[in-house]
Amino acid sequence: MSSQTHATLLDRLRDGADPLAWDEFFHRYWRLIYAFARHRGCSDPTAEEIVQDVMLRVFEQKDVFHYDSQRGRFRDWLGTLVRNKVAERRRRPSERVRAQGGDSEPRLAQAEADGPPPDAAWETAFEQALLLTLLDVVRREMNPRDYLAFELLAIQELPGAAVAKITGLSRNAAYKARRRALQRLGELGQPYRDRGQLGDRIEQAVGSLPSPAVERMLTTHIEKTMRSR
Repeated sequence: MSSQTHATLLDRLRDGADPLAWDEFFHRYWRLIYAFARHRGCSDPTAEEIVQDVMLRVFEQKDVFHYDSQRGRFRDWLGTLVRNKVAERRRRPSERVRAQGGDSEPRLAQAEADGPPPDAAWETAFEQALLLTLLDVVRREMNPRDYLAFELLAIQELPGAAVAKITGLSRNAAYKARRRALQRLGELGQPYRDRGQLGDRIEQAVGSLPSPAVERMLTTHIEKTMRSR
């Protein structure tokens, strides 16, 4: 990446300015769609189905690969698609009362009453997805052991001695790895860094991640579906 790319990465992600391969689009945005559906009161199964609905729609239309910035912001286009899919699912009679632990009218109504409006919820979820993308950039750039040390120290907040034992690094090396990762994140997420929000926002983004089991299930299902089309 050039220094110009570093300086504009967040803006490019927000605008959808980079052409994406299908698998990159899926891995970048599925968590965003899932998190938004959950925040709107949908159960895990319904959120998973909404991810599949949106991904199939994008794949079939190929809009994301030819997105025209003159039509407006990419995040707004995707947000409209996701919100419509959430509303469509919630209008179905079969979605109104699901199995225990699933969706119900009181649960959905309470989520709407307690949470931010859909547009604000989408903006928050989208920004979290961008920060997770920045974390992924740093992960790919760093040695795996160094990145693990950063993650354990800065995100999971383990003590230095425990991190050294897990990674096989010295405590000094582990702390140096954390410093390098934070510096890189500061370069990529400069607007957040300048406002003193980078650490808190990354912590919130990581906290929004679905479980590894959900990721494995969705990834496997989507891959099978795409191969069949």
